[in-house]
Amino acid sequence: MSITVVGCEDALAREARRIATIELRALLVETTPDSATTQVQATCGALEADLRVIDPTTGKSLERSVALSLATPNARARLLALAIAELVAASWSELESNPEPKAPSAAPLAPVAAREAARAAIAPMPVELAAVADAHLLASRDLVLGGGARGEVWVSRLLFVRFDALADYAELSRPTGTVALTLASVSSALGASFGGAWLQPRVSVGVRGGGAWLSGVATGAATTGYHEAGAWGGPELALECAAWPRAHVHPVLSLSLGAHILGVRGTVNAGRDVLATGLWGGLGLGVALR
Repeated sequence: MSITVVGCEDALAREARRIATIELRALLVETTPDSATTQVQATCGALEADLRVIDPTTGKSLERSVALSLATPNARARLLALAIAELVAASWSELESNPEPKAPSAAPLAPVAAREAARAAIAPMPVELAAVADAHLLASRDLVLGGGARGEVWVSRLLFVRFDALADYAELSRPTGTVALTLASVSSALGASFGGAWLQPRVSVGVRGGGAWLSGVATGAATTGYHEAGAWGGPELALECAAWPRAHVHPVLSLSLGAHILGVRGTVNAGRDVLATGLWGGLGLGVALR
């Protein structure tokens, strides 16, 4: 974005440019703007400032006037900056409300990357909620299935915070009987997202913890079933991939790897123990709402 202020005091012009850039979360171009740059010109008069925006991201221009005389001298820079930000945001908002206009612009549009950057600057920070089907592979090579809910809150264009709650269950066969295993967990993580409009990989690092409940049922009188429960938890690394992430409803696939620092071991006589300890892997498939 380029902002030129003409006819104002230098201090007022510098402060107005600084505040407008912050309000729009945009990068200010100090050199001669190219054909992809949104250009703003503010011309100050005795009582008001005339604003003009030439916006190649939408192929249109906007104008307005703001009465600087209504503000105290100390507040005029902020008033001018907010007027600039509002006018630019009014132009960029078309990228969100009408991304593919039926009537093409006569002027060449900015490249897709510049248009996406402008759209992201005025778009609200998204919150994504998902229903997830989950598969959890334990260190004992036992697979438990379940699901739950997940939420992701973006704190910037790239960074997000993720929370989820999952519950998994399986009845595991052993030579001496069956072990019913229930795993419940919650997690929190910080992640980064990449990619474009149709495919968006995401990487996150966090912690997951919860409880494990094991109940053994013996198949004969030679063995005895028993119950065991305990807490489990540890770090988690997750890789997600969202398809068409800007759609209101879209699919999300996730792979995760973690380690039980705290864990529960279910001892099985003459068979493989059930291990909610050590390394584990996960696979999730969800439907997300944004």
